[in-house]
Amino acid sequence: MEIILYLFIITIVGSIPLIIYFLKKPDNNSSLKDLYAEGLDMLVVGKRKSAYKIFKNIIKQDSNNIKAYLHLGQVVRDGGNPKKALEIHKNLMHRKGLNKYDKIELYKNISQDYYELKDIDKAIDNSKNILQIDSLNEWAIKNIIDLVKAKGDWEGAIDYLKTYFKVKKYSNNKKLALYKIQNGRVLLKNKKFDESRDFFEKSLDLYSDLKICFFFIGNSYAQESNSIYDKALQLESDIKSGLDTNNEVKKLKLDAESTLAKAIPMWGYFIENMPKYSWMILPTLKDALQALHRYDDIEKMLINAKNKNEDNVDILAHLADFYANKGEIDKALSTINKALDKNKDSLISQLKKIKISSLKNKDNNTSVEIDKIINSLLKDERYMNFKQGFHDQDMKWLFETYNVN
Repeated sequence: MEIILYLFIITIVGSIPLIIYFLKKPDNNSSLKDLYAEGLDMLVVGKRKSAYKIFKNIIKQDSNNIKAYLHLGQVVRDGGNPKKALEIHKNLMHRKGLNKYDKIELYKNISQDYYELKDIDKAIDNSKNILQIDSLNEWAIKNIIDLVKAKGDWEGAIDYLKTYFKVKKYSNNKKLALYKIQNGRVLLKNKKFDESRDFFEKSLDLYSDLKICFFFIGNSYAQESNSIYDKALQLESDIKSGLDTNNEVKKLKLDAESTLAKAIPMWGYFIENMPKYSWMILPTLKDALQALHRYDDIEKMLINAKNKNEDNVDILAHLADFYANKGEIDKALSTINKALDKNKDSLISQLKKIKISSLKNKDNNTSVEIDKIINSLLKDERYMNFKQGFHDQDMKWLFETYNVN
């Protein structure tokens, strides 16, 4: 009995190291999970080199770890090498047995790779591949919206925005109206005047507070008028070649005038409703009224706008300029001084005062030169950017996101 007990104790004692080994043996899966979590942490805090080493280490231990490959490519892309990232991600396309989640993440990364490579079309195609797998995928829909906007394809953006609303089960008429304005601007740039106005009017129907639509509707009539007038000038040159087109030229010029006249009330509504942005159209509006020989309407329009917006320096400055051009110099000086009293830093008002003072001193040459400076300034991109420090967020969005290739 003692011998049996002794042998039993010896066996138990001899087995202890083996038991301890199995208890302490590292779980490879657990170790890889910890490494993966650490790699994600490094990625989040921006330690790309550390993240790269960790994901490479995971792949070395487990070449079937798709998620590690995906993040490895992401690290490479974020590090400024989207071409290499695309190679890493595209190699995964040949893997068998990819689950739904892995395929979605793969297409997402490939789309981002192509975007960084400035291949917008392929970036869009790969986002669309996600929708083939999951038609309700919000990331893919939102990404396509951003990508088509980057291309200036606002019609496509509208379609996918509607899809997004269906997925989210809500609608936002204001946002849709803003997208329609952008699409109208694209059509206007392509001289599709009627179609552009249709989109601006639909925007107003969707969200009546978007008074900026009046600005663009007015612009559409003005640009159409210019297009008609250019045709008239071309026909005039044909007359010199012996072609009898005189009557047609007259008709085109009359059409140009009647079309331009339609812009006036639109711009007037815009100024009345958004006086802070009157600087965007006042010079053009004055030129249009002069082209139509409606000189009295210039004063009426400016006085009406001033009465509704007493503190608007731009309106006062243009009214002063009108008086100066009309020869009423004292009235012009009084008006421009009121503008400067309201804002002594207004560059346009300062320049107009110099112009008016030069006219008072019979220095017409200086007056002409100041006019040239003012016209150049109003067209200067840096001045426009300064003036477009929009307080209205819708205006800010419209002018920051508009893109036409």
